[in-house]
Amino acid sequence: MQPIPRHWAAVRATHTFPGHGPFALTIHGSSDISVEDARRDARERMDALVAAGGPEQEHDSGLEYYPSRRLPEELLKDVHSEDGTLIAAITRNRYGAAVLNTDALLICDVDLPQEDVGRSRSSGGRAGKRPGLLSRLLGGGAKHDAARETSPGEPASRGADISTGSVGGAANGSHDAAALPDELGGPGSGERGRVHAELLTSIRDFGARHPELGVRAYRTRHGFRLLVSGADAHPASERARALMQEVRSDPLYMLLCRVHDTYRARLTPKPWRVEIDRFESLGTRTATAPEHQDWVRRYRDASAQVAVCRLLEVTGAAPSAEERRIIDLHDRATRPEFGLPLA
Repeated sequence: MQPIPRHWAAVRATHTFPGHGPFALTIHGSSDISVEDARRDARERMDALVAAGGPEQEHDSGLEYYPSRRLPEELLKDVHSEDGTLIAAITRNRYGAAVLNTDALLICDVDLPQEDVGRSRSSGGRAGKRPGLLSRLLGGGAKHDAARETSPGEPASRGADISTGSVGGAANGSHDAAALPDELGGPGSGERGRVHAELLTSIRDFGARHPELGVRAYRTRHGFRLLVSGADAHPASERARALMQEVRSDPLYMLLCRVHDTYRARLTPKPWRVEIDRFESLGTRTATAPEHQDWVRRYRDASAQVAVCRLLEVTGAAPSAEERRIIDLHDRATRPEFGLPLA
């Protein structure tokens, strides 16, 4: 995969275009050389945008989060194969979560209908802090190549049952699955429950149609995540589009993968789900800034007692050694085997 830019800069200007009022424009530039070179890139992009007559008027509000071009993200870690090839990178996205970026493993996000279940967060049954990759991604602990750590193995039997999406065991007995289907990864009710069952069937059918692929199905708070090995499909390829559409992957997620030229998977909780202010509200992306470091500390502490996804089922062919390294990194960070509330 192509390296993630190490330096970012923004230029801001107000312009008036024919038929439109003044636009307050912010354009980001990137560089692997220096911040000044990133500013040069940003100025050139601004000049090109103005020369083209200004920004297109998008009416789909979702495109603000899934933009038509890459937005700046702090590079947290590069991950290399044994021969030194860059196979993945971890970045911090605009609201502060750590994100896995890779083109070596196909990743699909599949959404369920949204359901307002509140932002309740029970403390009952919570596990203690788990040191390791999660802590290091969020700014704590020793820094070394996490991709070289020993795999923790497959989840314990308390994982979820793909046939129902229900959570086995009673590690979090204080939670009510009917009241909080998202936190527990349960199917929900009504239309959401119907779509939940339909998508699970679709995922299993996908695996049956493609025995040459390895399919790891996870339950996320608002849907499903698939890690698909053996696909050999670049994120912008027609094969990737076809495979992702087969499992009804979110179209905006598919766009994001094409824009970033990598598949993406969030590794740490959304801040508001662990009662932490959004990272972007700080007004700074400078990693050395005290307010940045304070935010990272608070976010790391709040994230210690939740998971990002829960592993449901593994089917198909075994992954390659390179794919296995990325899967292990993903699973150590997202904690799919710990029976924790999903965030």
